[in-house]
Amino acid sequence: MKTQAAIAHASNKPFVIEEVELLDPKEGEVRVKISACGICRSDLSALEGKETVEFPVVLGHEAAGIIEAVGNGVSALKEGDTVVLSWTPECGACAACIRGQVHLCAGINMTTGSQGPLSLGGVTLDRFMGLGAFCEHVVVPQKMAVNVQSNLLPEHTCLIGCGVTTGFGAAVNTAGIRWGETVAVLGCGGVGLAAIQGARIAGASRIFAVDPIAQRRNVARQVGATETLAPEDVPKRIIQMTAGGVDCAIECVGNIATMQDAFHMIRDGGRAIVVGLPAFTEKLDIPAIMLLREKKLTGSIYGSSCPHTDFNKIAALGESGTLDFSALVDKTRHFSEINEGFAEMRSGELTRVVLTF
Repeated sequence: MKTQAAIAHASNKPFVIEEVELLDPKEGEVRVKISACGICRSDLSALEGKETVEFPVVLGHEAAGIIEAVGNGVSALKEGDTVVLSWTPECGACAACIRGQVHLCAGINMTTGSQGPLSLGGVTLDRFMGLGAFCEHVVVPQKMAVNVQSNLLPEHTCLIGCGVTTGFGAAVNTAGIRWGETVAVLGCGGVGLAAIQGARIAGASRIFAVDPIAQRRNVARQVGATETLAPEDVPKRIIQMTAGGVDCAIECVGNIATMQDAFHMIRDGGRAIVVGLPAFTEKLDIPAIMLLREKKLTGSIYGSSCPHTDFNKIAALGESGTLDFSALVDKTRHFSEINEGFAEMRSGELTRVVLTF
């Protein structure tokens, strides 16, 4: 079939919306008509050439839509189902999947190596995260489309596909925040605001939100932060305010200096969780002796989540009003305005721009 896709032909070049050819679903695959797709910081990194993609590429991975067609062997989904796309293939065969850690599936890849069902003029297009959701329709394996029955707006539901699950899960799953603990969240973009809400819902007593932008700090208070700080000299200030450091610090920036700050502001025996995405060549430098104080440093990918169960739990929290989605979306734009949306995200002022179809 023919459909429309926003194609990045080269790094840092504007998207071009073009008519592309999409193959029908094969065995175990489904076709999804996209309703909404968030512009994630990872998409911006890919466009800037910081991620492993092959140009020309269709970016986009934080999406929700409706099942339009199913291939042979698809049993869990049917036409008309509302789904959120997941970027873990959940292959079920690798060591991580067998352990139940589907968020670490060996099949996760930024690039499809220019293989798959989408092509332009006979040239197969790469699809970021195996999805390529800046497109009116996608064809994906059934495991990468999670049935989420929810009354949430599509521009909110789509955030479950990446940003909300990544931040919320980092607090609830990876960090395992417990009732009464103190937490610092560094970076109050979409992922950081979701982490703040995860900490609040888990019962944290004090939540410090750290961000250089005043507006983001204000939103952080709206969703659960008890105190907000600009990043200058923040480890020393938080140590003083907590008489020794927070129980847990969650880094949502992807900056080496911020990761080091997160480690230095936790108490002895505390946990520092790195969620932000650094470049492959960057190295983290921390005093090894501090590990003998039982300080823990770990990463978190996809919120250590299991999408087929966690997506629906997060949606239910949104429906009840316990988790605030509206605070996470600054602006919606039509798919045709993708270049304007990327310019707004690049400015760093907005939390999330969501494209509607």
